[in-house]
Amino acid sequence: MQPLGHALSMIVPGYNYWQIYRHFALLAAQLAKVGGKTSVDPLSATLGAALFSLTFFHWSSEVVFTILNVIELAAATAVVVYGQRALNAYYLARPGQPVEQRVLEVDWIALALAATNFILVVLSYATPSST
Repeated sequence: MQPLGHALSMIVPGYNYWQIYRHFALLAAQLAKVGGKTSVDPLSATLGAALFSLTFFHWSSEVVFTILNVIELAAATAVVVYGQRALNAYYLARPGQPVEQRVLEVDWIALALAATNFILVVLSYATPSST
């Protein structure tokens, strides 16, 4: 599959969960193959991503929905951190030359954008509507 097509497939409801499951299953298999110290559970990652997608099914500034949004965003963050830690463990355990651990400028930009988005989403639900 082409990279753009693969990325766009993540926005197809239902199929995106299958893609997430496949990504984490591949990561789990690769970790097991190299004898990594950690493991990942593809089903847990998929359920975390499914919890996050509840965000798209409600639009309200009521307190209960604001709390749900915070939980959903935390679930999405947990899935990303879960996968990244496993990927880092794979890179450390794989044969060959060690991989240098680094955070690039583009990574910091992505983190800043994600943090800004998180804060704006929480504030948009926490502040009263002007209508």
